[in-house]
Amino acid sequence: MKKSLALLLGASMVVSLAACGGSKEETTATGTEAAGTETEAAEAEETAAEVKTIEDLVIVLPNVRGDGGTHDLACRAAEQIAADTGAELKIVELGTGVTDSAKWEAAMMDLCEEGYDMVITGGSLMKDTIQTVAPEYPEIPFICYDVALDFDTVDMPNVYSMDFHQNEAGYMAGVVAASMTESNYIGFVGATKIPTIYDFLIGYMEGAQAVNPDIKVAVAWTNDYNDATLAKELALAQISDGADVVFPACGNAGAGVYEAARDREVWAIGNDQDVATKYASSDETIQKRILASVMKKVDNAVLNAFNKYQEGTLPFGTQETVGVAEDGAGLVKNEYYEQTVPEDVRNVVSEYEQKIASGEIEVSTAIGMSAEDIEAKINTVQ
Repeated sequence: MKKSLALLLGASMVVSLAACGGSKEETTATGTEAAGTETEAAEAEETAAEVKTIEDLVIVLPNVRGDGGTHDLACRAAEQIAADTGAELKIVELGTGVTDSAKWEAAMMDLCEEGYDMVITGGSLMKDTIQTVAPEYPEIPFICYDVALDFDTVDMPNVYSMDFHQNEAGYMAGVVAASMTESNYIGFVGATKIPTIYDFLIGYMEGAQAVNPDIKVAVAWTNDYNDATLAKELALAQISDGADVVFPACGNAGAGVYEAARDREVWAIGNDQDVATKYASSDETIQKRILASVMKKVDNAVLNAFNKYQEGTLPFGTQETVGVAEDGAGLVKNEYYEQTVPEDVRNVVSEYEQKIASGEIEVSTAIGMSAEDIEAKINTVQ
């Protein structure tokens, strides 16, 4: 490997123990204490040997930096790991124009040949590349985010993968929306009718109904992740119909929803990134209409995974889904949230977060749900 995986403290612990040996008389006089010290030292050495560090790592993005969402958060985590460990970090941006899996696989193999101590990568577009390349380099640990890998058919004992309970993030958006609406009518603008987007919607409706069983939810679709003009038109139509809180799950097109909220002086809930912070420096008129944001907290999840790796407890060869309980998905709580959302609503939010974390509330998911069942659930809030 480029720089082999190291074990912390082990050798220095041995040297230290040898240098601290007492005289024969001292050892005889305090035999019990000495035995205890040796046992404690052995346990400390064993614990130290389990702590792993890295000297260099690479993060590979199926995009470029600046997306304001998943990949930027992953980069933030990688930079934090490098700062905390002193590791050398390389950031590789595969770009927005390349989606050829063969080219991505070649690029990933070239990086693995350089022998990095760890690879961090993710996103659903990287699934095939990870499953092809990682098994070829079993000595390199992979931490993968926001992607569901097929561990049942591909042997990847060096890979840990996580995805997120976006339904729980949607649920918390629904709790906030239902707590803040004055019309008892809220809106949702989705992109395409795929399980992930439906999952946000199912959670949003369920969270809103938990606060107010009689609430109504308008639902519209852009069928596009970048058409902000269309998203704005759809949001404006919902607002004209009475919706006073709107929540998008339509990627970059969500900017149109935030503009609509500003123009009609209603509320919006951000998605995928910390929208209030984003607009605070570019357009305060929009920032002031953002109640809160929900997001997949990729930075927290990657950092938690790395901490477990250092401790030797990261469950390689498995897929895990993280959510509110792990602080892996949910509301962003910052100064804008504190300023905009009243204390009584913040208390309600905390109450529902605790119920999800404890398992008292299990949020429904669209993953695996039939289209007919999803439509039936939507009909309950129309």
